[in-house]
Amino acid sequence: MPAGRPTKYDPKYCDEVVEYMRDGYSVTAFAGHIGVARSTVFKWADEHEEFSDSLKAAQAMAAQWWEDRLRDVAMTGTGNATAAIFGVKNRSSEDYKDKRETDLTNSDGKLTPQVVERVIIDPKDTD
Repeated sequence: MPAGRPTKYDPKYCDEVVEYMRDGYSVTAFAGHIGVARSTVFKWADEHEEFSDSLKAAQAMAAQWWEDRLRDVAMTGTGNATAAIFGVKNRSSEDYKDKRETDLTNSDGKLTPQVVERVIIDPKDTD
């Protein structure tokens, strides 16, 4: 028999996580709602396939809730656009993110460093 505390996991959490997060709440908020750590929720998702599926669906619903808020702001001009953008970016980071690209290639298209020689001439030495 494994040592340690017994799990607090209950199959009813499959429905509860969907119901709770459909209103835009995060995994962290759900964890607080049921009285466990965020890491525990993800541990349960690793250990229980049915909970993993429910959690993924719940996360998608939370993202949709925030996208709906952002659409409302865009269409009506009312509401808190900053909060809506923040919510969307944090729940749909692969779909909505600030994109920054850094080009590390040289002028010759290679990633190898090039030696740049600079000669500094003292104006007093220009006879």
